[in-house]
Amino acid sequence: MSDPTVPQEFFCATQTERTLKDLRIKRKGQPVYVIGHEDRYKGQEAVFEFFNVRLAVVKFPDEKTLGYDPLDLLLPCEINEDGIAFFEIRYCEMCDQLFPLTSEEFHLTDERHECPDCSP
Repeated sequence: MSDPTVPQEFFCATQTERTLKDLRIKRKGQPVYVIGHEDRYKGQEAVFEFFNVRLAVVKFPDEKTLGYDPLDLLLPCEINEDGIAFFEIRYCEMCDQLFPLTSEEFHLTDERHECPDCSP
């Protein structure tokens, strides 16, 4: 069980921070969901390692490391007390782009169907 007096080490999606690029503080080990290039790893979970010029280097469970645009790395909806990230990724019905739900959005009765950029 986690100690509530210890600040959470990693971040979840918020109304203003949904991608790794949005995060002001980027910590090694931050869980991310990959939507970028490389088909073999597209749609998989990884962890942020470091920045290499303008690319965020992430490590996959098979120990493979690849560089991605931080916009292509989505944040988790929630992280449980064991540190396991839970992702809720949706397609925007208007622009057909992927976006992560925040925990609050996921638990709403009427789930969000448009990404934040397309929302009225």
